Parts: sequence; structure tokens; C-alpha cells
Amino acid sequence: MVSVAIEQKRAFAQDCFNRGNLGAADVVCREVLDDAPADAASLRLLASIAATVGMRDHAARHLADALSADPTHAAAQAGLSALRASAPVVPSQATAPRYLVIKSWGFGFWSDVSQVLGALLLAEATGRVPLVHWGRNSLFGDGSARDAFRNYFEPVSNLTLEDVAKPPDASCFPPKWNRENLLEENLNKWRGAYSRGAALYFLSRPEQIAVFDFFAGVIDVAPWLATDHPMHGKPLIDSYRYLIQKYLKPRQPILDACESFFQARLAGAPFVAVHMRGSDKTLEDAELERTNQSILQALSSVEAGWKIFLLSDDENWVGRVKEAYGDRVVTTESRRAAGKTGVHYLKLDDPVRLGREVMTDVYVAARADKFFGNGRSNVAAFVQLLKNWNPGDCVLVSPSLLMGRNLFIHLAPDR
Repeated sequence: MVSVAIEQKRAFAQDCFNRGNLGAADVVCREVLDDAPADAASLRLLASIAATVGMRDHAARHLADALSADPTHAAAQAGLSALRASAPVVPSQATAPRYLVIKSWGFGFWSDVSQVLGALLLAEATGRVPLVHWGRNSLFGDGSARDAFRNYFEPVSNLTLEDVAKPPDASCFPPKWNRENLLEENLNKWRGAYSRGAALYFLSRPEQIAVFDFFAGVIDVAPWLATDHPMHGKPLIDSYRYLIQKYLKPRQPILDACESFFQARLAGAPFVAVHMRGSDKTLEDAELERTNQSILQALSSVEAGWKIFLLSDDENWVGRVKEAYGDRVVTTESRRAAGKTGVHYLKLDDPVRLGREVMTDVYVAARADKFFGNGRSNVAAFVQLLKNWNPGDCVLVSPSLLMGRNLFIHLAPDR
């Protein structure tokens, strides 16, 4: 018997599809299939989504899977027959390169990096040359239109926005973009025409320039990979590490700062890294105090001689941990918040320095012998990804948010 929850999710997904919100419909269908992999109705709806965005092979596979689960499913049978009878669209043999401009998500540092990784996988899935450009909406730039991503990482390609915009007849997707406005930020990002542009809308687009200004997690793009992609069918954590190794190259001054801090404060003996969130996280996570207490409790399993490298955005938590563990606690000289406003939202004289501090914390933590953190934080989630930890040495008190889908961002305010 199908549960009420699954029936409700099915109905909601179908409603989203009917309204043209393919991003939300896709997320909900895949959530149903996580719990009920043979749910024929959800497989049939996924096929409709795939067909709508021009992914015929995916549509045919989902319909075949739906019929395998339920050979009497009339809608799936009709859909597969119609798909086989229709002529496939033969893609034009474009000679000019196609580009994916990846704009800043505009939130926390590692949240922005997560968006970049999802978009880079989208670039590979669509055969586009990627260009990351964190502009004025980046919380970690200098306030100018210069690319802030290059303050932290080597560029993922040798392109600039000027290079991409050179062809006078270059077409753009979504149509809210054109060659002249590529430096604009937050253009109908959340509301208006072509807002909340999920990754799947980009899968079969022919335009020369595609601009991705919304959010795509690796989890959102992975199901659409072709069978010949090296990450097709691989565990999600493998896809993240593949992208990190291939694209995330920290600038040498940041690597030097990490090494200098490590040698001065942590080298020569085992140490545990701990991440404690506070500040604005208290407003979005009702379980934060309990989670932080669980992380502190986990420290009791660590030998008393180990140093504790503490990552935190919150002065209050730094004080509490130092009060409990004294001079075992090691921290970087990073700026932290004292209230409930996130440090990246404070009026700082040098946001670029803040980004480098956040990077240093995470890359140093990845050298620890053990790590305890909150999986609902991008910081802890990236510490998990940056190292192939031995079993039991990296403990996230809550599941990594990078391994889950985000339905909320695809829903308009009236939903």
C-alpha cells in the first residue's frame, strides 16, 4: 500500500510540473524515489520532465523503468510509444565553443563554492566551457565587478567575461541575459522572468552563452550525466571529490598561510579539528545548541594530549570551548560574530580577508587526525570532502547538507 506521504508528494510534484516549475517537480520526484525506487508514477513524471527539457534518452529510460515496476501503467506505456514514434531532434553541429558563465550564489563562502561545483558538473554534462565570475553580489569580493573567485582559487578556465562576450551574434540563455549585461548581478534571480533557474533547464540549450546565477547542488546534476561521464552512477561523495580535485586549486598565498599556521601551531602531534556554528545559524537551526553540545561530548573520546583546532564563526562558542579545554584549544586569528548576524553579513573593511580566513580554517582542519562537525554547515561538509578520512575519523553530527536536495529555493513565495 502506498503511504499517504508518498501520495501527497506525488500530487505536489505533479502540481509543480503543471505550473511549469520543473526544478521543484524534479526534486520531489527524486525524494519519492529515494524511499520507493519502483514508484511508477514518479518515474513517469520524471520522464515527462526529461522530455520537456529535451533529454529523450533519460525520458525513455524512466518510462521503461516505470513499466518494469508496473506493466499496467497506461500513461507510461503511452508515453514510451509516443516517444518511440516521434523523430528525435538532431542537434546542430556547432563549430563555435559554448560557454557556461557561473555567477556567485551570494551567500556564505562554502555555500558559494558548493554552487560552483554543481555548476561545473553542469558544464561537463552540457559540453560547455566554464567560467566562474563572482561579481559585486559576492560577500567576499572587494565591491567591484572584478572576479572575486580569483582571490581564492585559480580560474577554472582561461576565459574572462570579455572573451565570452566577444562574438557579436552570440545568443544567450536564459533570455534575460545578453552580451551587454553579463556584469549585472541578481537579475531576476528570485522573482520575475527566468528566475530560480534550476540546472535542468540548461541541459539541452543550444545558445552559445548560458549564464547560471542560481543554485545547483552536485546532487541535482548527477542524475542527468551521460553514461560515458566518469561520474555516471558513482556515489555522490566521489563526484564531489572528482570536481574538487579537478577544479578547486587554492591560490598559493592561501596554501602558504595554511602551511605556516600548521607548522607553527599544530605540527608534530595528533590533533582533532572541531567546528562549532553560532551567530546567524541559531536563527535557522533550532537544534543548533543540542548539536554543538553533541560535538563537545564527542571530544571526550579524544586522548587528553591532543590539541583541539577549533573552527567557529562565533566568539561565544570559542569562549565556551576554551573554558572547557584551556590551552589545548588552537584557533586562527579570524574575525567572528558576537551576536546573531553572520560574520559575512557584517560591515567589514576587507571581505576578501574574511574569505581567506574561512578557507584557511577548512584546509587546516582537513589535515587533522579526527574531525567533529555539524553536517548542516557547509564548512563541516567541505572538511569531510577535502580528505579521504579513515572510517570513524570524520564525524558529522547531522547528515551533510551537500548530500541532500533543497526544495525550498525552487518554491515561489506564495508556496
